[in-house]
Amino acid sequence: MIKYLKLTLTALIALGTLVGCQDMNEINTDRTRMQTADPGAFIDPVLFEVTSYNWHRFNGFTFHLMQEVVTTNSNMGKGWLYISDTEGDGAWTTYYRWLNNIDAIEKEAIEREAPNYRAVALTLKSWIYSLLVDSFGDIPMSEATSADEQIYRPKFDTELEVYRQILADLEEANSLFDESQGLVFNKKGELLYGTDDRLVSGVSLGIVKWRKFANSLRLRVLLRSLSVDALGGADTIREMLANPEKYPIFESNEDEAKLYITGAAPYVAPMVRPQDFTSYKALSEFFIDNLMEWSDPRLPVFARTVKVDGKDTYRGMQSGYSVVPSGPASLPSQDIVKAPLHLMLITYSEVEFILAELMQRGVVSGDAQVHYERGVEASARFWGVSLQEGYFDNPSTAYDGSLERIMLQKFYALFFCDYQQWFEYNRTGLPELPFGPGVPTGNTMPKRFKYPAILQRTNKDNYQEALSSMREDTPYTKLIWQK
Repeated sequence: MIKYLKLTLTALIALGTLVGCQDMNEINTDRTRMQTADPGAFIDPVLFEVTSYNWHRFNGFTFHLMQEVVTTNSNMGKGWLYISDTEGDGAWTTYYRWLNNIDAIEKEAIEREAPNYRAVALTLKSWIYSLLVDSFGDIPMSEATSADEQIYRPKFDTELEVYRQILADLEEANSLFDESQGLVFNKKGELLYGTDDRLVSGVSLGIVKWRKFANSLRLRVLLRSLSVDALGGADTIREMLANPEKYPIFESNEDEAKLYITGAAPYVAPMVRPQDFTSYKALSEFFIDNLMEWSDPRLPVFARTVKVDGKDTYRGMQSGYSVVPSGPASLPSQDIVKAPLHLMLITYSEVEFILAELMQRGVVSGDAQVHYERGVEASARFWGVSLQEGYFDNPSTAYDGSLERIMLQKFYALFFCDYQQWFEYNRTGLPELPFGPGVPTGNTMPKRFKYPAILQRTNKDNYQEALSSMREDTPYTKLIWQK
């Protein structure tokens, strides 16, 4: 049975010491709490805590790095490409903590012969490991959640090994999902799709969507690693898209993996004080000017107007400035952070842009323009607005056959989706970002996070082996899929 409090990998890293002869499970058992649980009990905490953390990482890291928001009280931040050595420490700790809970779901699912729970665990595990490998490179995976087996210093798996395992796990999840039964232990549903034990005409509608989530995530991972010949991604993509009944993917905004946060405890909005969202900040010229040129209905969702020459308008601030620009600039809208709201895992819009790129690049046949336009429309719907008639008649929004056009709109579709804008920029170099005159010569876009320094003390041998594989441990070490 599952111990209520599991000894996590991250706890071991933080402690940096080992307990001698005592049983680790006994030491880390809280005798005042329930000691067993069914696999359904772990799903909601993982979903809520990880998606909330990812929202904060966009707000505190990606938002600034990708030249969308500008700080007005300092020109020494991420918008000027100053990246600290500890920038990834929280991601490492958070993701590995919750991977232990996912491991508990999987183990209990196997014991109880509950294939849908195992498929859910494999999907969530793949989602988090994909964030880790795209952020760091080589990472512990095969031994990462093995403290119960007395493995306290896990080895690092190579990037290639991690991608192979993620893709294999998602393939297995797709085969395990049984749409003729729901999630039998979640009588009140789970947070993502509300899946419970109910069937409609003999089918669990929630499991249908979970399966689409797994396959859509697999498409993201395949595209990210498409340039890595050893993974054979192009052939796998063609097989998936040629067999939609076997490999269903998102077909509408109703399918996408987004967590609805009501604001009622315990599921409160990630930012408690909305005023903090706009303190000493303005949206950038780059972010505002594109939306204005497109007459985009998302603009009033994202930004607030300012008075310029007595008129209400939108105005951005120069990113990477050397001297704080004068004049008013649009603040981000606080409505973005107020509940109710949705937190993204992977959206239908992103899937449509993946399809558009695959067709634009000739990986698969099809009409890239159709999927490009669907991607833009789906992004607008995510934010509660609709594109006006004639939106794509504008030369700056019409599909022009280029990857640049796809990636610019995808950039906006990934707004507030963890690190995905950063990952995609490092994969394609797009969109072209305006690094302002105040960005010091030599400051360049980071390619990854450095490993937490504590690993050099608590897992030194495996850390050194990872260094040998990665070549060096700097924010500028390129990963295997990067340009």
